[in-house]
Amino acid sequence: MKISNKIIMSSFRLLSFFFPDKPVDEIYTHAKAHNERQSFKLPNDKKIEYKDEKIHTDIGTYHCLRMKKKFLKKNGLIKKEQRPKRAVLYICGGGGVYDYCQMQLPLAKKLLNRVDCEIYYPFYPPSTKQPIKEAYRMIFETYRSMLNNYDHKTIGVLGVSFGATAAMTMLSWNNYYKENLPMPAIIVGLSPGHMPANLAEKEMLEAYRGIDPLISVDMVEAYGRIHKGGEEADEWLIYTANGDFRNDGKIFLYFGEKESLAFAVPLYRESFERAGADYRIHVEPEMPHCYGVMRINKASRKTYDEIVYLLNGL
Repeated sequence: MKISNKIIMSSFRLLSFFFPDKPVDEIYTHAKAHNERQSFKLPNDKKIEYKDEKIHTDIGTYHCLRMKKKFLKKNGLIKKEQRPKRAVLYICGGGGVYDYCQMQLPLAKKLLNRVDCEIYYPFYPPSTKQPIKEAYRMIFETYRSMLNNYDHKTIGVLGVSFGATAAMTMLSWNNYYKENLPMPAIIVGLSPGHMPANLAEKEMLEAYRGIDPLISVDMVEAYGRIHKGGEEADEWLIYTANGDFRNDGKIFLYFGEKESLAFAVPLYRESFERAGADYRIHVEPEMPHCYGVMRINKASRKTYDEIVYLLNGL
Protein backbone atom coordinates (compact mmCIF):
# COMPACT_ATOMS: atom_id res chain seq x y z
CA MET A 1 0.00 0.00 0.00
CA LYS A 2 1.29 3.46 -0.91
CA ILE A 3 2.08 5.71 2.06
CA SER A 4 -0.53 8.34 1.16
CA ASN A 5 -3.22 5.66 0.71
CA LYS A 6 -2.26 4.13 4.05
CA ILE A 7 -2.50 7.48 5.83
CA ILE A 8 -5.97 8.12 4.37
CA MET A 9 -7.27 4.68 5.35
CA SER A 10 -5.75 4.94 8.84
CA SER A 11 -7.39 8.32 9.37
CA PHE A 12 -10.79 6.94 8.42
CA ARG A 13 -10.32 3.94 10.70
CA LEU A 14 -9.57 6.29 13.57
CA LEU A 15 -12.76 8.21 12.85
CA SER A 16 -14.79 5.01 12.77
CA PHE A 17 -13.47 4.18 16.25
CA PHE A 18 -14.97 7.39 17.65
CA PHE A 19 -18.15 7.12 15.54
CA PRO A 20 -19.21 3.46 15.60
CA ASP A 21 -22.24 2.09 13.76
CA LYS A 22 -25.69 2.71 15.23
CA PRO A 23 -28.87 0.61 15.02
CA VAL A 24 -31.33 1.55 12.28
CA ASP A 25 -33.71 3.34 14.65
CA GLU A 26 -30.90 5.49 16.06
CA ILE A 27 -29.63 6.36 12.58
CA TYR A 28 -33.12 7.41 11.54
CA THR A 29 -33.66 9.52 14.67
CA HIS A 30 -30.28 11.20 14.34
CA ALA A 31 -30.74 11.85 10.61
CA LYS A 32 -34.24 13.23 11.13
CA ALA A 33 -32.99 15.69 13.77
CA HIS A 34 -30.10 16.71 11.53
CA ASN A 35 -32.34 17.18 8.51
CA GLU A 36 -34.83 19.33 10.40
CA ARG A 37 -32.02 21.82 11.07
CA GLN A 38 -31.15 22.19 7.38
CA SER A 39 -32.40 25.08 5.29
CA PHE A 40 -31.79 26.38 1.81
CA LYS A 41 -29.70 29.53 1.56
CA LEU A 42 -28.90 31.38 -1.64
CA PRO A 43 -25.14 32.01 -1.46
CA ASN A 44 -23.51 35.35 -2.10
CA ASP A 45 -20.26 35.21 -4.01
CA LYS A 46 -18.31 37.81 -5.96
CA LYS A 47 -17.11 35.25 -8.50
CA ILE A 48 -20.18 33.03 -8.91
CA GLU A 49 -23.68 33.90 -10.11
CA TYR A 50 -26.44 31.95 -8.38
CA LYS A 51 -30.07 31.31 -9.23
CA ASP A 52 -32.68 29.42 -7.25
CA GLU A 53 -34.72 27.33 -9.68
CA LYS A 54 -37.84 25.70 -8.29
CA ILE A 55 -38.39 22.05 -9.19
CA HIS A 56 -41.98 20.79 -8.97
CA THR A 57 -43.25 17.26 -8.45
CA ASP A 58 -46.70 15.91 -7.65
CA ILE A 59 -45.82 16.02 -3.96
CA GLY A 60 -43.82 19.19 -3.45
CA THR A 61 -41.60 22.00 -4.66
CA TYR A 62 -37.84 21.92 -4.14
CA HIS A 63 -34.79 24.10 -4.64
CA CYS A 64 -32.19 23.59 -7.35
CA LEU A 65 -29.22 25.92 -7.13
CA ARG A 66 -27.89 26.96 -10.52
CA MET A 67 -24.39 28.41 -10.51
CA LYS A 68 -21.95 29.72 -13.07
CA LYS A 69 -18.90 31.97 -13.09
CA LYS A 70 -19.60 35.69 -13.29
CA PHE A 71 -16.45 36.36 -15.23
CA LEU A 72 -14.37 34.38 -17.69
CA LYS A 73 -10.66 34.86 -18.34
CA LYS A 74 -9.73 34.28 -21.98
CA ASN A 75 -6.60 35.30 -23.87
CA GLY A 76 -5.52 37.33 -20.87
CA LEU A 77 -8.77 39.33 -20.86
CA ILE A 78 -11.50 39.19 -18.21
CA LYS A 79 -15.03 39.53 -19.49
CA LYS A 80 -18.53 38.84 -18.21
CA GLU A 81 -19.46 35.19 -18.64
CA GLN A 82 -22.35 34.42 -20.97
CA ARG A 83 -24.27 31.17 -20.74
CA PRO A 84 -21.70 28.34 -20.83
CA LYS A 85 -22.00 25.83 -23.65
CA ARG A 86 -22.27 22.90 -21.24
CA ALA A 87 -24.09 22.07 -18.00
CA VAL A 88 -23.38 19.63 -15.18
CA LEU A 89 -25.97 18.07 -12.90
CA TYR A 90 -24.05 17.72 -9.63
CA ILE A 91 -25.82 15.34 -7.21
CA CYS A 92 -24.37 15.33 -3.71
CA GLY A 93 -24.28 12.41 -1.28
CA GLY A 94 -25.77 11.58 2.09
CA GLY A 95 -26.99 8.05 1.61
CA GLY A 96 -30.44 9.32 0.69
CA VAL A 97 -30.92 9.54 4.47
CA TYR A 98 -28.96 12.65 5.51
CA ASP A 99 -29.40 16.09 3.96
CA TYR A 100 -25.82 17.11 3.22
CA CYS A 101 -26.69 19.43 0.34
CA GLN A 102 -25.54 22.61 2.05
CA MET A 103 -22.47 20.93 3.55
CA GLN A 104 -21.24 19.53 0.22
CA LEU A 105 -21.89 22.67 -1.82
CA PRO A 106 -18.18 23.70 -1.61
CA LEU A 107 -17.32 20.56 -3.61
CA ALA A 108 -19.52 21.73 -6.49
CA LYS A 109 -18.04 25.23 -6.31
CA LYS A 110 -14.52 23.77 -6.53
CA LEU A 111 -15.54 21.84 -9.64
CA LEU A 112 -16.79 25.08 -11.17
CA ASN A 113 -13.25 26.44 -10.91
CA ARG A 114 -12.05 23.68 -13.24
CA VAL A 115 -14.99 23.01 -15.55
CA ASP A 116 -16.41 25.71 -17.83
CA CYS A 117 -20.07 25.01 -17.24
CA GLU A 118 -23.26 25.88 -15.43
CA ILE A 119 -23.89 23.59 -12.48
CA TYR A 120 -27.36 22.48 -11.44
CA TYR A 121 -27.25 21.43 -7.79
CA PRO A 122 -30.54 19.85 -6.59
CA PHE A 123 -31.54 20.06 -2.93
CA TYR A 124 -33.42 16.78 -2.98
CA PRO A 125 -35.49 15.57 0.01
CA PRO A 126 -33.94 12.92 2.29
CA SER A 127 -35.87 9.76 3.09
CA THR A 128 -36.67 10.97 6.61
CA LYS A 129 -38.97 13.55 4.99
CA GLN A 130 -40.27 11.81 1.89
CA PRO A 131 -40.12 8.27 0.46
CA ILE A 132 -36.88 7.68 -1.43
CA LYS A 133 -38.83 7.67 -4.68
CA GLU A 134 -39.46 11.39 -4.23
CA ALA A 135 -35.72 12.14 -4.15
CA TYR A 136 -35.30 10.24 -7.42
CA ARG A 137 -38.31 11.99 -8.92
CA MET A 138 -37.00 15.44 -7.93
CA ILE A 139 -33.60 14.72 -9.47
CA PHE A 140 -35.20 13.44 -12.67
CA GLU A 141 -37.33 16.58 -12.88
CA THR A 142 -34.21 18.67 -12.37
CA TYR A 143 -32.67 17.00 -15.40
CA ARG A 144 -35.87 17.61 -17.35
CA SER A 145 -35.61 21.33 -16.58
CA MET A 146 -31.99 21.37 -17.78
CA LEU A 147 -33.16 20.25 -21.19
CA ASN A 148 -35.04 23.54 -21.51
CA ASN A 149 -31.70 25.33 -21.66
CA TYR A 150 -29.14 22.80 -22.85
CA ASP A 151 -28.97 20.05 -25.44
CA HIS A 152 -28.52 16.62 -23.88
CA LYS A 153 -25.25 16.26 -25.80
CA THR A 154 -23.81 19.12 -23.73
CA ILE A 155 -25.04 17.86 -20.35
CA GLY A 156 -22.98 15.77 -17.95
CA VAL A 157 -23.87 14.31 -14.57
CA LEU A 158 -21.56 13.95 -11.60
CA GLY A 159 -23.00 11.95 -8.72
CA VAL A 160 -21.26 11.41 -5.39
CA SER A 161 -22.17 8.34 -3.29
CA PHE A 162 -25.99 8.39 -3.11
CA GLY A 163 -25.79 11.05 -5.81
CA ALA A 164 -24.16 8.44 -8.04
CA THR A 165 -26.93 6.00 -7.14
CA ALA A 166 -29.48 8.65 -8.11
CA ALA A 167 -27.66 9.23 -11.41
CA MET A 168 -27.96 5.53 -12.23
CA THR A 169 -31.60 5.46 -11.14
CA MET A 170 -32.32 8.39 -13.44
CA LEU A 171 -31.60 6.08 -16.37
CA SER A 172 -33.88 3.38 -14.97
CA TRP A 173 -36.59 5.96 -14.32
CA ASN A 174 -36.50 7.12 -17.93
CA ASN A 175 -36.96 3.56 -19.17
CA TYR A 176 -39.39 2.28 -16.54
CA TYR A 177 -41.80 5.20 -16.90
CA LYS A 178 -41.20 5.52 -20.65
CA GLU A 179 -40.31 9.20 -20.25
CA ASN A 180 -38.27 8.97 -23.46
CA LEU A 181 -36.04 11.89 -22.54
CA PRO A 182 -32.64 11.96 -24.28
CA MET A 183 -30.18 11.03 -21.56
CA PRO A 184 -27.01 13.01 -20.69
CA ALA A 185 -23.95 12.55 -22.86
CA ILE A 186 -21.87 11.55 -19.83
CA ILE A 187 -22.72 10.21 -16.39
CA VAL A 188 -19.90 10.01 -13.85
CA GLY A 189 -20.58 8.19 -10.60
CA LEU A 190 -18.34 8.05 -7.55
CA SER A 191 -19.25 4.98 -5.49
CA PRO A 192 -22.91 4.38 -6.39
CA GLY A 193 -24.77 2.22 -3.91
CA HIS A 194 -26.91 -0.89 -4.08
CA MET A 195 -29.00 -2.85 -1.57
CA PRO A 196 -28.52 -6.64 -1.77
CA ALA A 197 -31.53 -8.13 -3.54
CA ASN A 198 -31.01 -11.77 -2.54
CA LEU A 199 -28.87 -14.10 -0.45
CA ALA A 200 -26.09 -14.32 -3.06
CA GLU A 201 -25.74 -10.53 -3.18
CA LYS A 202 -25.88 -10.36 0.61
CA GLU A 203 -22.93 -12.77 0.77
CA MET A 204 -21.05 -10.59 -1.73
CA LEU A 205 -21.54 -7.60 0.57
CA GLU A 206 -20.64 -9.63 3.68
CA ALA A 207 -17.19 -10.29 2.18
CA TYR A 208 -16.41 -6.60 2.81
CA ARG A 209 -17.15 -6.72 6.54
CA GLY A 210 -14.35 -5.01 8.48
CA ILE A 211 -12.76 -3.55 5.33
CA ASP A 212 -14.55 -0.21 4.91
CA PRO A 213 -14.10 2.28 7.79
CA LEU A 214 -16.59 4.74 6.30
CA ILE A 215 -19.57 2.79 4.97
CA SER A 216 -19.79 -0.48 6.86
CA VAL A 217 -21.71 -3.55 5.74
CA ASP A 218 -24.28 -2.90 8.47
CA MET A 219 -24.67 0.72 7.35
CA VAL A 220 -25.40 -0.32 3.77
CA GLU A 221 -28.20 -2.57 4.97
CA ALA A 222 -29.50 0.01 7.48
CA TYR A 223 -29.75 2.74 4.87
CA GLY A 224 -31.52 0.34 2.54
CA ARG A 225 -34.13 -0.34 5.22
CA ILE A 226 -34.64 3.39 5.76
CA HIS A 227 -35.08 3.87 2.01
CA LYS A 228 -37.88 1.31 2.02
CA GLY A 229 -39.55 3.14 4.89
CA GLY A 230 -41.77 0.19 5.67
CA GLU A 231 -43.58 0.65 2.36
CA GLU A 232 -43.66 -1.29 -0.87
CA ALA A 233 -41.28 0.15 -3.46
CA ASP A 234 -40.39 -0.87 -7.00
CA GLU A 235 -37.34 -3.14 -6.88
CA TRP A 236 -35.30 -0.96 -9.21
CA LEU A 237 -35.62 1.93 -6.71
CA ILE A 238 -33.95 -0.15 -3.98
CA TYR A 239 -31.82 -2.72 -5.82
CA THR A 240 -30.39 0.00 -8.01
CA ALA A 241 -27.50 -1.87 -9.63
CA ASN A 242 -30.04 -4.21 -11.19
CA GLY A 243 -31.76 -1.36 -13.02
CA ASP A 244 -32.52 -0.80 -16.69
CA PHE A 245 -29.64 1.17 -18.19
CA ARG A 246 -30.64 1.19 -21.84
CA ASN A 247 -30.77 4.34 -23.98
CA ASP A 248 -28.00 6.07 -22.08
CA GLY A 249 -24.87 8.08 -22.85
CA LYS A 250 -21.39 7.13 -21.68
CA ILE A 251 -21.12 5.89 -18.10
CA PHE A 252 -18.00 6.17 -15.94
CA LEU A 253 -18.05 4.63 -12.44
CA TYR A 254 -15.28 4.91 -9.87
CA PHE A 255 -14.96 2.81 -6.72
CA GLY A 256 -12.31 2.42 -4.06
CA GLU A 257 -11.06 -1.11 -3.53
CA LYS A 258 -11.48 -0.70 0.23
CA GLU A 259 -15.15 0.27 0.26
CA SER A 260 -18.17 -1.90 0.94
CA LEU A 261 -20.10 -0.59 -2.06
CA ALA A 262 -17.49 -2.14 -4.36
CA PHE A 263 -19.40 -5.41 -3.83
CA ALA A 264 -21.84 -4.09 -6.44
CA VAL A 265 -19.23 -3.68 -9.19
CA PRO A 266 -20.01 -7.05 -10.87
CA LEU A 267 -23.74 -6.31 -10.55
CA TYR A 268 -23.44 -2.96 -12.31
CA ARG A 269 -21.19 -4.53 -14.94
CA GLU A 270 -23.70 -7.30 -15.62
CA SER A 271 -26.56 -4.81 -15.94
CA PHE A 272 -24.54 -2.58 -18.27
CA GLU A 273 -23.64 -5.53 -20.47
CA ARG A 274 -27.27 -6.59 -20.61
CA ALA A 275 -28.28 -3.07 -21.63
CA GLY A 276 -25.53 -2.72 -24.23
CA ALA A 277 -24.27 0.37 -22.40
CA ASP A 278 -21.10 2.28 -23.25
CA TYR A 279 -19.37 2.18 -19.88
CA ARG A 280 -16.16 1.95 -17.91
CA ILE A 281 -15.79 0.92 -14.27
CA HIS A 282 -12.58 1.71 -12.41
CA VAL A 283 -11.67 0.29 -9.00
CA GLU A 284 -8.76 2.16 -7.42
CA PRO A 285 -6.47 -0.11 -5.35
CA GLU A 286 -6.27 0.53 -1.61
CA MET A 287 -8.59 3.55 -1.67
CA PRO A 288 -11.85 4.30 0.23
CA HIS A 289 -15.38 5.42 -0.56
CA CYS A 290 -15.61 8.41 -2.95
CA TYR A 291 -11.83 8.78 -3.02
CA GLY A 292 -11.98 10.92 -6.18
CA VAL A 293 -14.26 13.66 -4.86
CA MET A 294 -11.23 15.81 -3.94
CA ARG A 295 -7.58 16.07 -5.00
CA ILE A 296 -5.90 14.63 -1.89
CA ASN A 297 -3.15 12.33 -3.14
CA LYS A 298 -1.85 10.97 -6.44
CA ALA A 299 -4.69 8.47 -6.92
CA SER A 300 -7.46 10.96 -6.12
CA ARG A 301 -5.86 13.70 -8.21
CA LYS A 302 -5.65 11.39 -11.21
CA THR A 303 -9.33 10.45 -10.98
CA TYR A 304 -10.51 14.00 -10.22
CA ASP A 305 -8.54 15.40 -13.16
CA GLU A 306 -9.93 12.67 -15.42
CA ILE A 307 -13.48 13.63 -14.43
CA VAL A 308 -12.71 17.29 -15.13
CA TYR A 309 -11.34 16.32 -18.54
CA LEU A 310 -14.47 14.28 -19.36
CA LEU A 311 -16.83 17.10 -18.40
CA ASN A 312 -14.86 19.77 -20.23
CA GLY A 313 -15.00 17.56 -23.31
CA LEU A 314 -18.78 17.88 -23.61
